[in-house]
Amino acid sequence: MMPPRLLKTSVTYLQLARAAAQPSASAAVPPAGVEVQREPDIPLERYRYLYDAVGRSHHWTSRHLPDWRLKEEIHAAGVQIYVMTADGEPAGWFELDTAHAPGQTRIVHFAVLPAFRGHGYGTFLIDQAIAAALASDCTTVVLETNTLDHPAALPLYRSRGFQPVGTRTVLTPAIGDPS
Repeated sequence: MMPPRLLKTSVTYLQLARAAAQPSASAAVPPAGVEVQREPDIPLERYRYLYDAVGRSHHWTSRHLPDWRLKEEIHAAGVQIYVMTADGEPAGWFELDTAHAPGQTRIVHFAVLPAFRGHGYGTFLIDQAIAAALASDCTTVVLETNTLDHPAALPLYRSRGFQPVGTRTVLTPAIGDPS
């Protein structure tokens, strides 16, 4: 059995201070038929579907866990998962962690499913994620992205006021390689 191929990626850490997150005229308008709902205790199968629908092509692996461990992660106190639907079909999602660090809410995952990219869904969803994060009464919203993520991710975050505060290089297993 061959070990998985490792991919080198540069991770960028970003933050948005509450004071810089003022609503503006550029706030995204929801596309027709779109709703964003919090899903407390999201079923593991639904979470895995959403995670893999986006994460597979970007080599996301952090949530490839046994049931008990995944449940422990996503149903933990302070974790909130929101799903965006378009005419009832899953179109994207985000995951917040309000207990990661004092005064911070972390956007752990943010994703728009491939069929919904390029139509304004991402801008609308990141605005929803920021609003939900700020509702936790944090002083800073933090997130990270890397060079394996969709190329529109970093520009989207920057357009909403997130500022890079650090980078690091990591190795991550390639998805789809024989193991």
